[in-house]
Amino acid sequence: MHNYKIIISVLLIAIVSIFPASLRAEVACSIMTMTSPTPLKVQNLTESAIAKELGWIPSNENRCGGYYFEPPFTYATELLNKDLIQVTSDQMLFAQHGTSIGQGKVTITRYAQQIVANKAFLYRDPTTGKLSAIDLIDNVTLREPNSLVIAKSGHFDLKTKGESLYAIFYRTAIYSNREQQKNLVLSNEELQAARKITQLSAWGRATEFKQEKPKIFTFKSASYSTCPPTTNVWKVRASDIILDKNTGRGTAYNARLYLKEVPIFYTPYLNFPIDARRQTGFLTPTMGSSSNTGAMIRAPFYWNMAPNYDSTITPAFLSRRGMQFTEMFRYLTTTSQGVVTAAALPSDKEFADLKDSYQALYHTSTDPTTQAELRRLENASDTRKSFSWQNSSRFNKHWSNSIDYTYVSDDYYLGDLNNNFSQITQNQLLQQAQVSYQGEHWSYLGRAQGYQTLHPLDQTIVQNQYTRLPQLVMEGDYSNMPMGLDYFMANDLTHFDISKTPGTSTIPPIGNRLNIQPGVMLPFNRPYFFIIPRLQFALTKYELQQVTPGNPSGPSRALPIFDISSGLNFDRDIQFFHQNFRQTLEPQLYYTYIPFKDQSDIPIFDTTLNTLTYDELFMYNRFSGLDRIGDANQIAYGFTTRLIDQQSGYEKLRAGVGQIIYFRNRDVTLCGNSTTCNTNYPGNSPSNTYNKSPLSGMLTYSVNPAWNLTGNSIWDPQKNAFNNQSITLHYEPDARKIINMGYGYVRGGDIQVNDAPNSDVSNLKQTDLSFAWPLTRDWSTVGRWTQNWNHHRFQNLLYGLQYDSCCWAVRFVTGRAFASLNPSNTYKYNTQFFIQFALKGLGNYGNADPSQLLSSSVSGYQSNFGQDY
Repeated sequence: MHNYKIIISVLLIAIVSIFPASLRAEVACSIMTMTSPTPLKVQNLTESAIAKELGWIPSNENRCGGYYFEPPFTYATELLNKDLIQVTSDQMLFAQHGTSIGQGKVTITRYAQQIVANKAFLYRDPTTGKLSAIDLIDNVTLREPNSLVIAKSGHFDLKTKGESLYAIFYRTAIYSNREQQKNLVLSNEELQAARKITQLSAWGRATEFKQEKPKIFTFKSASYSTCPPTTNVWKVRASDIILDKNTGRGTAYNARLYLKEVPIFYTPYLNFPIDARRQTGFLTPTMGSSSNTGAMIRAPFYWNMAPNYDSTITPAFLSRRGMQFTEMFRYLTTTSQGVVTAAALPSDKEFADLKDSYQALYHTSTDPTTQAELRRLENASDTRKSFSWQNSSRFNKHWSNSIDYTYVSDDYYLGDLNNNFSQITQNQLLQQAQVSYQGEHWSYLGRAQGYQTLHPLDQTIVQNQYTRLPQLVMEGDYSNMPMGLDYFMANDLTHFDISKTPGTSTIPPIGNRLNIQPGVMLPFNRPYFFIIPRLQFALTKYELQQVTPGNPSGPSRALPIFDISSGLNFDRDIQFFHQNFRQTLEPQLYYTYIPFKDQSDIPIFDTTLNTLTYDELFMYNRFSGLDRIGDANQIAYGFTTRLIDQQSGYEKLRAGVGQIIYFRNRDVTLCGNSTTCNTNYPGNSPSNTYNKSPLSGMLTYSVNPAWNLTGNSIWDPQKNAFNNQSITLHYEPDARKIINMGYGYVRGGDIQVNDAPNSDVSNLKQTDLSFAWPLTRDWSTVGRWTQNWNHHRFQNLLYGLQYDSCCWAVRFVTGRAFASLNPSNTYKYNTQFFIQFALKGLGNYGNADPSQLLSSSVSGYQSNFGQDY
């Protein structure tokens, strides 16, 4: 029998060979030795039977409880040929000019698609004699890589390359990220091999399926779900569903959403993503509540303007405030990338009430600052606005630019309308633009920098900051010059301006500052030893206005700065817990000499006293900025040790401790008048007379790849107490399991109104516990608790519960954050609540996405809520 079919196959091939070449390229007929399958009754199949026909294999290897099995493609080579349509059959009644009939198993293979049926009628064009259409009957299957359609019957149009199938059920992969989309085109070897489809896939039933254009599937009276076919949690039923893989979008008309066969939602039109591409259209509306805004609903509209531009326009209804409109524009060019955000809330009802309440509360106050801030509040418009622009540009390998600008319409905007309640409201909003050049020896920086300072009545007084309009910086560096010398220079020219802080009568000085600081050093480096003597000259000149009578308008300063950095490097091989390590011991000595220069007639534009840390021990100036250069005759010492895994090179431990030995008192302070530069001035600490600095220590220890410990501390030997200390323990065995534990202490770091001076109650003592932890495969929890122990209140309290299954997810997140002290000296908190749903392959529903909040609250946390992973 087998030989008989081979002979028939040869005869048919011989007959086909007399046809024109174009026809031979379209059709090839062969005989296959397979029995005819039993006809499939699609309408009567149970869900378990449908799952089997779709290739569903139960398994515990993933959260879906199984995967789709895709058998090898026959004629895989022909499947990749764009110019060939091949028809094969177990039996064929061939007609050169009429209708040919194939039965047994008819296989039609064309580019990227294969159709199989029990019986087929092949029709020829009466004029050209070419195949024009095929009717398919019984057990019709249409296969593409990662897609399958099973039907009772169908029609295949060879002229339009379209097909229609009837009484069908289907499955098709949903490409939820770009990496999965890259796997869409398979090689010949991959097509010939069986594969597991573990990515998110949609499936459903329909009375009719059409594909009139490549990769565009139309379903009539259809259902759609991405849940496993054995556990159908949700589905969408619609009169028409269109899946367009060319655009990455799905469209449903007269759609009803069912949860466990219970209808819960209807819409005449629904557009949803089926891959990761951006598309213009409405995003899923968001809903929620906040103690600042009340109940809220947002309906964002996304505009995909171009491949490198997009815009999101979000109207929002806030029950306590009114309508808010937000526009976010993103751009990406060959040289620049950035985002511009603007928001407006006309006639804020709650803000108008705030004005009335504060007017009644503070109108009798005689404090000038309170009255000035109250006038600012009264003059503020009830229309709340904000604007921000972040931009970074690189024009070539030398020139770059950045912009960071933020503006709000009033002093209370961030406290009222900031969505991230874990973020401490800042009262200094940066407004900066700069351009820079980096060459081989010289670098330049041009900067315009200012701050919008907020002055809310319910917070402590905030001083206005100086603006730099402009600041010009030029730095040069010439290394390896004759005699081994390195030459360098730092030049800075800045104009400072400032507006008065509300309620103050003092007119701060403004003006120009020029600082020229050349230097030379002679580095001597060896693997085990280094010494670097360095000499600099700081030449500074001011041109001032609005100076206090009696102070010069053009003070100047010339100071030599001499320092020597030196260190040794010892190492040895040791064993620690049966592992081989290289241990290092790295002692350092750093000597600094700067003569005293009275600088009390120089204003403070941008200078503060640095907080002592281990790294600060080895810096020549104890002040930041250029308005003060501290006098020094001192030597700093430090010891650092490291443990380095000899096999991997991984640093397991780094620890260091150091101190400064002073050979004279420090006389330069931050005070601005020589007559008040005494120990009573807050900037002139008694510690300036000590002969030793506090001990500074640091520690980083990796117990193993999952456990990491970091710590810093400052011990004051004069008081036999810590000035500050912090310790953090981070545990992360995998991406879903995270625990952070931290403790921080700062002496005098939490002073509130009515606190006794220098009392323990003003010392900041705070613990911070955060975690993200799976309870089961699908359930997980997240939380954060930050407690202020000296004032007996929590700073942040956040907790959430998440369920994330194969095809849907839900999470609840709520929390409270300390905002400020009320006028009655009670604590004011901001409370928000999040609930978010995700139907995978359809979209996310709920209120504002808390992913950013969770990432900023729990160190190491990365949200993959509602994603196929």
